[in-house]
Amino acid sequence: MKTLIKSQAGVRLERVERLSAGQKGGSQTYRLSTLRMNGPRTFADPDAAEEAFDIEVIAALTDPVIIDMQRRGLID
Repeated sequence: MKTLIKSQAGVRLERVERLSAGQKGGSQTYRLSTLRMNGPRTFADPDAAEEAFDIEVIAALTDPVIIDMQRRGLID
């Protein structure tokens, strides 16, 4: 199950939960995706995921293509 934690400037941070076969325990990872990268990145540590999100948002906000998409209302 994926849960959106936050989204800004085309960058999305989601929590991904996978239940084990018995559904009593499971694993949790964090998925960072952006319009600037070829593919999503995953993190086990929530603090590392949050830091990567912040850095990627800063990079996206200085990218001319992302700025233009925001101006046109195509992304948040």
